[in-house]
This record gives sequence, C-alpha cells and structure tokens, in this order.
Amino acid sequence: MRVLHLIESLGGGVLTSVLAMVEATPGLEHHVAVWPRRTHADTGDRLDAFAGVHELPRGLPRALRSADELVRSLAPDQVHAHSSYAGLLARFPRPAAEVVYSPHCFAFERQDLGPAARAGVRRIERSLAARTAVLAACSPREAALGRALGHRRVVTVPNRPLHVPDLRARFAPDLHVVTVGRIGPQKDWPYLLRAKGYLEDVLGCHVSWEWLGGGDPGAEQALRAHGVAVAGWLPRSEVLQRASRAQVYVHTAAWEGAPISILEAAALGLPLAVRGIPGLLGLDLPGTARTAADLADRIARLRDPARWSAEQQRSLQVAAGHTRRLQHERLTAAYGLAAPDLVLR
Repeated sequence: MRVLHLIESLGGGVLTSVLAMVEATPGLEHHVAVWPRRTHADTGDRLDAFAGVHELPRGLPRALRSADELVRSLAPDQVHAHSSYAGLLARFPRPAAEVVYSPHCFAFERQDLGPAARAGVRRIERSLAARTAVLAACSPREAALGRALGHRRVVTVPNRPLHVPDLRARFAPDLHVVTVGRIGPQKDWPYLLRAKGYLEDVLGCHVSWEWLGGGDPGAEQALRAHGVAVAGWLPRSEVLQRASRAQVYVHTAAWEGAPISILEAAALGLPLAVRGIPGLLGLDLPGTARTAADLADRIARLRDPARWSAEQQRSLQVAAGHTRRLQHERLTAAYGLAAPDLVLR
C-alpha cells in the first residue's frame, strides 16, 4: 500500500508527527510532498524513511495543479494531508485519491483570526468533510470537532515522541524552565511573560527561563529584554539534550492540537506546566493551569523536591501511554477505513 503524505514544511512538530507515523507502519510505502508556504528551520530530521520526497510550488494555483499531477503519476492508494492548508490542497478540487486528513489543530481554532475569519474557515472545513475518507484526529477534542463538521469516519490517532534519547531530567533547587517552538502568535509568548512576571513580582520566585526555538525578531527581542534566553532554531536532538537539563517544561500556546514537544518533555521526565486551553485539557495532561497566575503558582510549587519527583512520575506515565503500538493500531484502522479493499500490515 502506498501513502502520500502532504505537509507544509520539512521541519517542526508536524514533520516529527509524520515520521513517527511512518515508523509505526513499516509495511507501507510512504512518500511525502511538501507545500512550503513559509520557511521553517531545519530540525535535523532525516527524510530517508520516505520512498520519495517531492516539493510543490508555493503559489496556490500552481500547487493545486502540481499536487494533482503528482497524485495521478504516483497513484497512491491514499493521500494523508497534515494541517488545514494541506487539507485544502488535497481536497480542492475533488481529490484523485482517497484522503485521510489530520488537521493537527483546525485553523478555526486560531485566536489570531477574527470571528468572521474563523467562521469562514469553519464553513470551508464543513464543505470539505464530504471529500474526506477518514479524519485521523490527534486528540479527542479534534475528533469531536470533526464529527460536528460532518466527518462520518473518525479515528483518533495519538501523537507520540520520536526517538527520545535515554535521558532523564533531574531536580535542582535553582529551577530552569524551558519551552519549545516557533515564537509567534500561536505559542503566545506574551502569556509566558505574564506568568514569569507573576512568579517574580507576586510570588517572589526567581528561576531561569529559556525558549528553545526562534521566530519573530521583535518577539525574540522582547523575550530577551524580559530575561528569557532565546536559543534560536536548533536540531531536534540538541533541543532534547538541552530540555533534559531543565527542571520544568512550560507550554503557553493559545491554540494547539496535541503538540509533540509536550510529549517529548514528558518522556524526558520533565514536570509539566501547561496552559489549560480546550485542545490540551482533553489530553488529560498533568500540570494544566487555568490562568497565567495559576501557571506561575504551579512552577513555584515545583521547588519542593518531593512534589517535583511525584510530578516527574506523572509525566513519565503520560509518555508511556503514547506508544508505537497504539499509534500503529489506530493508524492502521484509519487507513483501513479509507481503503477497505487493501490488506494492511
């Protein structure tokens, strides 16, 4: 069975998620096509797991034609589109192959769009549901949103950390707090600064902060001006090495699907301090906090070594629940629904 994955960049969490899916289904022939709508850092992930790597032109009309030509020439049994934009490209116009769609957070969840724009995106998603063979959701919330849009076949395929090194975070009285990702509206760096300000100004607790990633130059400058070290883009292996030397992983995104970075931090044994947005509350993560003040309080309490050790165990339990075997079972189920006449292994 041949699967063509359609993604937006050869870097970041979505690529890591796709590579994990490829590793979980070694009996299938996987290809990838990238529609590079924007530049992204090279995270050092190898692409030799794919039988073929194809690049589509940037402009939407040319990308649509190129994607259609690729599907017809490659003749995959199904196209697996990752992200809302890739989902649009795969399903409009009418697809030449069955489409499995993984939004990795629907675009109408974006908080940097106004109500009218979000409503428009929702209407587009609803109209394209009929052209989707299976919605492969990354979380229970995404699955519920998909059913509400009219998707009839929905399988929750959980993300999982990929090739996490055999490292464990260790307690230190001088806490070092890290976060990971692109510095921009989604990760909501001002929210992180509000939590940091409350921790210092109200709770009187001073810890070191580091953002493992890069992005908007103005945002990077603002973070550094407020005492947050910004590492810039690094290979994923180095990100994990640096994260393993921290004591807390904080996540302040305004909207999310099921981010790989949280699962990688959990696999390293880092206690979590996570903003309790709807997309993450459904994952039953430890350490979710309703407000920036609650997030700061969570970090302050982790100065206690007994509490820190207990929270490390909770993180490791989260990681243990996101396995290759489970992903294989769910992904095989999704592909089987999209192509019931094919034999999957």
